[in-house]
Amino acid sequence: MGRAVGIEVRKVSLWDLLRLQWFVSLPGFFQGLVAPNRGFLSWRCRHGAGRSTVLFFRKLREKYRCEHLWVWFPLRRTLLVFAPETIEAVLSSDANAADPFLKKRALSRFVPEALVISSGDEWRDRRRFNEAALDTGKLHRHHDAFLEIAAAEAERLTGEGRDELRWPDFQTLGQRISHQVILGMHHVRPELAAQLERMVRLSNLTLRDRASFAGFYEAIERYLTRKESMATACLMNDSATAREAADASKVTSVPTQIGFWFFVLKDAVELHVARTLALIAAHSDVQARVREEIFRAGALTAQAIDSLAYLEACIAEQLRLWTPVPILLRRAVTSFSLRGEIPLEAEAQILIHTGFYHRDPGVFGARANGFSPDAARDGAPNLYVFSAHRQSCAGRSLITFVLKATLASLLRRARFELSGPAIEPGRIPYLYDHFEVRLRKVSDA
Repeated sequence: MGRAVGIEVRKVSLWDLLRLQWFVSLPGFFQGLVAPNRGFLSWRCRHGAGRSTVLFFRKLREKYRCEHLWVWFPLRRTLLVFAPETIEAVLSSDANAADPFLKKRALSRFVPEALVISSGDEWRDRRRFNEAALDTGKLHRHHDAFLEIAAAEAERLTGEGRDELRWPDFQTLGQRISHQVILGMHHVRPELAAQLERMVRLSNLTLRDRASFAGFYEAIERYLTRKESMATACLMNDSATAREAADASKVTSVPTQIGFWFFVLKDAVELHVARTLALIAAHSDVQARVREEIFRAGALTAQAIDSLAYLEACIAEQLRLWTPVPILLRRAVTSFSLRGEIPLEAEAQILIHTGFYHRDPGVFGARANGFSPDAARDGAPNLYVFSAHRQSCAGRSLITFVLKATLASLLRRARFELSGPAIEPGRIPYLYDHFEVRLRKVSDA
């Protein structure tokens, strides 16, 4: 047991270390370090594994009566943090980086030199590039083109004579929207999607598909050197222009940044459109209100989409309830004192389980396990679905806009009923099997 000046830090027992690996490390590996394993996720959902993990953390905190615990995760000394004030201190500090060994090993199999596994001067250089290209924190300069893409794909999804939408439909939606945002309207490259899927699948095992890797980045390089045609209003064109103008150094690694955009944008659209729509469909009162907000906005311009506060709250609640990256792991880049009281040696890890934090009644009160868009709008506690502060997701504003544009376009065209898996209002499951989602389209009379 160790004690800082005013903040207590305890060391957990060997038994509890083993339980941490059972409830967190092993499920994280088998469910997928990068992309979810469909069979394992379905098994965990059927057996209530998400609830077991949350209960484990709750009982661990109660047992030690402490908000800061020394653990090993999985094989390195790690400070497990529960206290909201310390979470803020960790994420706002420049003495730690988001590139611990395991994360870097997995992601580097398909996006080496990506911003999300960088530190130091390389991180600063790549962060500047990403923020400039993605217009972090504001409406993107190409918002009108991106809205047109989202609206056209929503029409395609709901206008093909299918009364029920399933997971493959949302996968196609994610691929088509992400490719057109990056490459330009009407530019969809299925072969790039196939190469990326193979790379991501092997990344779960920290392996690399060399043939797919080479083909994927050769295609990106052809666009950057303008040997492939692309529209003006797209991320690729902006990146090519920036690289030509600045003669971007090898440190920036522009192709790798774009490779990560392909991965994360497709994943965000398919996953969060499907899950948010499922939650809205399961709450008839919420669906009525969000559709009223959409119709009241009039013509769906980019500014109108940006103003849809209730729809954005629905997205935020979905992200809170089913946090896409439930573990934030940080590496101390130098020895420092966290909050001036907790000494950390260089290379020590810091673990924040945002999946537990976002379901903690001590933080979110009675709404912890419910879908409450109104509460999300009224001065709610901090969310860490896009991390936060200096290492927050550089594409968070772009992703939020694309999600709102897509959902608004879908909900303007039809009402939806959730056929399955069932969601009980007020008791949202800790895990949701989105691979089995079925949404029935109901046209307005």
